Amino acid sequence: MPSTQDRAAQLAVVNELRDCDHDFLSAKGVKYFAEAFGVDIKPRLTKADASPDNPKGLVLADGASEAEGLDAAELAELICIHLGVGYGRHLSGRGARLQFACDSLEAHLTS
Repeated sequence: MPSTQDRAAQLAVVNELRDCDHDFLSAKGVKYFAEAFGVDIKPRLTKADASPDNPKGLVLADGASEAEGLDAAELAELICIHLGVGYGRHLSGRGARLQFACDSLEAHLTS
């Protein structure tokens, strides 16, 4: 278990991640959040897929068609998996998935 100081820093990072609701994180962002928990999570090449038929699809900055990174909810879930922390896997909405994964990380760090 991390020291109290480390846990405080990790709790701050969880709160930062929680604020990334519906965000696609760059490779640099993935590394920042993963390293705070001492886990190695690799970003992946993701294609923009928003269209009139998929209005909730991914839109990337500057009109890019693809980028290296991860969805914030997916990253939070992967951190939970790497740490052996249970979270609400049954949830399908990105916002709910991120919230429950961050809540689970927070509970793990404060228990």
